Amino acid sequence: MTSLRAGELNKQVTLRQVNVARDTLSGGNKRTTSDFPPIWAKAEPISNRKIRTLDQDQVVETILFTIRPRADVDIDWQIVFAGRVFTVRAADRSQSDRVLLTAEADDRHDRV
Repeated sequence: MTSLRAGELNKQVTLRQVNVARDTLSGGNKRTTSDFPPIWAKAEPISNRKIRTLDQDQVVETILFTIRPRADVDIDWQIVFAGRVFTVRAADRSQSDRVLLTAEADDRHDRV
C-alpha cells in the first residue's frame, strides 16, 4: 500500500477509552470513559447488515478508520464520529505509517 497522502485524513474523530473498575459503594463494575483530543482520520464504510428480531430491526454499521500510528488505541475503545459512537473491534498495526481500526455502531430502530 502507498504511504498516506496529504489531505487523506479528512474527518475529525474523538477517541474514547473505556475503563471498567469496581465501584467502592456497590461492589459492582462501574464503566467510565476518557475522551482524548480530536484527531484526523479517514472513514470508509465497509458493511451494513440487518438483524431481524420479533420486535425490532437491528442495523450494524461497520466503518474502517485510518489514523496516524499510536500504540494506545485498542479493541473496545470508542470512536465518536458524525455524532455517533463506534466501538473498535480490531486494530491493524501491520503498516508503519498508519493504524487501521475496524469499528461497529449498533443502531436499533423500533417498528412503526
